Amino acid sequence: MEESDGKGEWWGNERKKGKFNIVQVSQDEILFKRRERAAANSLKKVIKKGKGSRKATSSAGDEDVEMGVPLEIPTHTHFLPSPEPSPPSPEPLGFTRVGRPYRLPQRFRDILPEPTSVQEQVPDPEPRFLPRVRLIVRDRLITALNSFNMWREYPHRPSYIPDTSVPLSDLAETPLSFKGAPEASLFERPPPWPFPNMSIFRLMRIFNSGSTLTSEDTANRCVKEVIQASDFSVDDFDGFDARKENARLDEAISDSESSPYLRQFTSTSIDIQIPSGERDVPSTKFSVPGLLYRKITSVIEAAFHGPLADHLHLSPFKLFHRNPATGIEERVFGEIYTSEAFLSEHDLVQRRAPVPPEDPDCKREKVVAAIMFSSDATHLTNFGTAKAWPIYLMLGNLSKYFRSLPNTGALHHLAYIPSLPDSFQDIAATAHSKWKTQKKSILTHCRRELMHAVWDFLFDDDFIHAFKYGMVIKCVDGIERRVYPRLFTYSADYPEKILLATIRDKGLCPCPRCLVPKSLLDRLGLARDGTIRTTLRRFMMERVVQARRLIYELGQSITGVRVENLLKDTSSNAFVKNLSQDSEPFEPANMLVVDLLHEFELGVWKTTFRHLIRILYAASPQGNLVAELDLRYRQTPTFGRDTIRKFATNASEMKKLAARDFEDLLQCSIPAFEDLLPEPHNKRLMKLLYRTAEWHALAKARMHTDTTLNLLEELTTEFGKLLRQFRDLTCSEFNTVELPGEAAARIRRIASTQSDQPPSTTTNSGPQPQVQTRRTRTLNLNLYKLHALGDYVKSIRLFGTTDSYSTQLGELAHRLVKMLYARTNKKNALTQIAKQVNRRDALRDSDATVSETVEQAELASTPLSIHHVISHSRRKAFNLYEFVAERHNNLVDPAKKNFIPKLQDHLLGRLLGRSFDGDDVGNFTNEDRNAVHIVGNTIYSVQHLRVNYTTYDVRRASDTISPRNHSFVMLRSPESGDNSHPFWYAQVLGIFHAVVRHAGPRSRNIYVDHEMEFLWVRWLGVEPGYRSGRPSAKLPKIGFVPEDDPLAFGFLDPACVIRGAHLIPTFTAGKTQDLLAAQHSVARPLDVVEDWVNFYVNIFVDRDTFFRHLGFGIGHSSTMVHQPVDITSAEQDFDIGGDDIEATATDIAEERVFTNEGNEDDEPEDDDDDDDDESEDESEGEGEDDEDDENYDVGYADM
Repeated sequence: MEESDGKGEWWGNERKKGKFNIVQVSQDEILFKRRERAAANSLKKVIKKGKGSRKATSSAGDEDVEMGVPLEIPTHTHFLPSPEPSPPSPEPLGFTRVGRPYRLPQRFRDILPEPTSVQEQVPDPEPRFLPRVRLIVRDRLITALNSFNMWREYPHRPSYIPDTSVPLSDLAETPLSFKGAPEASLFERPPPWPFPNMSIFRLMRIFNSGSTLTSEDTANRCVKEVIQASDFSVDDFDGFDARKENARLDEAISDSESSPYLRQFTSTSIDIQIPSGERDVPSTKFSVPGLLYRKITSVIEAAFHGPLADHLHLSPFKLFHRNPATGIEERVFGEIYTSEAFLSEHDLVQRRAPVPPEDPDCKREKVVAAIMFSSDATHLTNFGTAKAWPIYLMLGNLSKYFRSLPNTGALHHLAYIPSLPDSFQDIAATAHSKWKTQKKSILTHCRRELMHAVWDFLFDDDFIHAFKYGMVIKCVDGIERRVYPRLFTYSADYPEKILLATIRDKGLCPCPRCLVPKSLLDRLGLARDGTIRTTLRRFMMERVVQARRLIYELGQSITGVRVENLLKDTSSNAFVKNLSQDSEPFEPANMLVVDLLHEFELGVWKTTFRHLIRILYAASPQGNLVAELDLRYRQTPTFGRDTIRKFATNASEMKKLAARDFEDLLQCSIPAFEDLLPEPHNKRLMKLLYRTAEWHALAKARMHTDTTLNLLEELTTEFGKLLRQFRDLTCSEFNTVELPGEAAARIRRIASTQSDQPPSTTTNSGPQPQVQTRRTRTLNLNLYKLHALGDYVKSIRLFGTTDSYSTQLGELAHRLVKMLYARTNKKNALTQIAKQVNRRDALRDSDATVSETVEQAELASTPLSIHHVISHSRRKAFNLYEFVAERHNNLVDPAKKNFIPKLQDHLLGRLLGRSFDGDDVGNFTNEDRNAVHIVGNTIYSVQHLRVNYTTYDVRRASDTISPRNHSFVMLRSPESGDNSHPFWYAQVLGIFHAVVRHAGPRSRNIYVDHEMEFLWVRWLGVEPGYRSGRPSAKLPKIGFVPEDDPLAFGFLDPACVIRGAHLIPTFTAGKTQDLLAAQHSVARPLDVVEDWVNFYVNIFVDRDTFFRHLGFGIGHSSTMVHQPVDITSAEQDFDIGGDDIEATATDIAEERVFTNEGNEDDEPEDDDDDDDDESEDESEGEGEDDEDDENYDVGYADM
């Protein structure tokens, strides 16, 4: 029998925990030498060129700049640092009972995110011959490589770079701290103005930044910031009245001298025209009251002077990365200010933007303010009709990691769009002669007119002047610059895109970006679909002028033939009118970016999931399969703080689910749906779900390279083909009908429609229609939302990754509006909300943290540079021998078998400074073990292990591991060879620390006590004979090592843990007692007597896990064991007529690809999810009703 040396492979019929030989040279040393060689080669190239483009000297002097040397991270929190990599000790290796050498998990070293090191570029060499040339100055600057082999290329030398000294805390998913930043205030006078003293100032700042509920955190802030302040005095509050102080603040904000940048919201009315419907009868002007707005120019000025002003990037740059394994250099996409759109606009402004006639000799630096708009209507309460329609403004000059946190002040409230009042219909009924027959089209027309009338008003003369000539702003560094506002993106859901693009809802060409016919919306990935996308939708102003003359002067019907022929594609547009330039007209199609939240999570995936439930009902009309699906989702474990939450009792009902809930359903769908359908439908569904989760993970990634974008583009093509195959080959085999909730919603709609109709004058005694019949429903792929998936790669290349302009940012901002609404008296509520927004902006605390959760507070108090944190509390102490001797029903727990010898071996290996830190080494004698003394024979147990790690997008994040929940961890595997898996997995049974003394002859410090931390674990091994990864579209499958293996339980150095792992039971394999026969064991919860036979590794649980398995995470360079996957090695067979649609790999043995899913962003749905179900026989254009935004996640636990 041939021996296997992979972890978790089988020996005979038993699953074994594999062990590996000790490596003479550590991975860290190899990486270091590679970087040295890479730096040396780069230097040689520069010397050969004489003056190479990447040769750089320090702008601050002649200091040496360290290029690419990783920062060593201490691997222990207290006392005993983990040993540095060193040659192995001379003792011989231990062997398993089958004669195989032990192999132990590899140590890894995380590289910390670091600030940018800026070095000047040496000018390009002068050409040898200089014929007639047009001189264009290209003052480029290229930075040195950092530790992640990344560098920047500035097309124009920047005068200010905000992230050259970013603290590590700002590179983590933790509360952002602005301490040390330049003082930035929206008032000319310093605090306590406008209040009489600092005590009242601090109290009012807390009052205007808190929530509607009095919380413990609010009470703590009051005590810490007000009462315990050094200058606090009770007398300061004599005659205090909060209402008067707020009035004082409002007056100060409205004073242009004291508040030159921040402006109060102003209320005004917007005029629209109601067509008469008759020739030569003039239209009727109607004033819509209640527009609350701030000038766009004043908001931009306030952003350049606010607390985040020192983080604004005034000069765009290209970001590059060199693959440490292949040496390939490629572009990195992420932020708006590294996007092609920003670079192109910045270059255009430098070359062509004019200066104002009143200042023709202006020599100020020209910079671009990258404007990003977002708007969405929202209900302010769960019950009632109160609603708001905010417009938000963001600056793409600011990092998306600031903009994604709603309490940083990076998202500015610009205006609140009013709705047509109730009186409008009364006036319109008299103004338009055909109101009764054309009511719907007239209302649609007037709402569109209102939207563009609002924007036409917001684009006032000051903004148009700034748009053309720039506006002079004194920036945070004290330098005046000429700032040119430019509109980059507008984030909105589909119904609002229709209004902004002025196209017909459910028209012949429903896409706001291209002219794809409605009949071809399901052709995602086909060649013809790609050809159509190249023809962008163009705004035709001449047709709009003609159509408006027909409607307003000649009385033509809005939906009449003559108007329809002109306006099938477009209508009047405020953006085209105001933002078009002489050289180039403004095209709304360019600003309407993709929307992952509505188009995929609440669009394509929600539609697919709903139809899968219909198929399960069709396969089992009694509902047995649906009940099994609900049971599996309920048994799926949670992960992280809120990455995967507990699923609802019946996931199939989809009641009150947010976008993040549908995301969770997708991430965990493969184990849940496995084998519920017969073959070949099950095989086809498993592949479709894998590719769906894979596409979602890549589309939602926060950092991309050329390689990953190429993969996303290929995956989009495959995903479209798989969806059509599933529709044609699987859905056609089942007679699917409406779900119970869909039928009930349809009945309610019918009843509502009938109640709105006037009562009939005659009584119909005939039979009534049978509304109780459940109608046939099919999987409709003729959806705009499916078509939109083909635009994601182009959008990312042009504007950066999708999280930068996601509609989730606006949805999160709705939380504040709803919270402020609760603090109003509900009379003229929007005006009161606007005042509260102004107060919050004026009193924003630049030293306050963004989040106040307990978990983040704990992490904030811990250095992010260290690898892990374990409390050294001694409240829970165990006598070592009493702990091992514990019995249940007079039986010894098999998990504690050889507990003490294994622990001694583990500690001894670390004390001797071995280059590995795993569990048992197996080659120590009893004499060696007796030299290890655990002081007092006492070990101390704690409940949590916090592991910090560098994410794929070069940020810092953490996982909390607990034996009670979230107990699985992943660690680096040293395995190599065909089909090897890059990670090992273990279940943490206990987290301990102890004081250890080594007194033997080989001791290095005889008289020193060492505080040592260790994990007690149960190992899992890879399922033998099972092939996983991207070519086969299967999740990795693992299982517990059987108890009769001596290495089933052991110990692990916390420094070996990479991060937590999300394991989902393989429900089809069931449970067993064969892996651990004991009825009661610490390895299981108290009420559980069986183990799941297998687990799937959920590589889609978050984007960081996904990129670890994919192999293209830039931040994972130091922990990457295997080569990234060759994305071109799997050839797909898409024979529509065949049953086998699985991918065939040309060289599967070389593939080691696995995938994971993306983060948790969410849009909640309406109170009754069934009420807004999309009708499958309608077009893609349905938009979701406003959702309950209270369910939104703010954190980034699911990177």
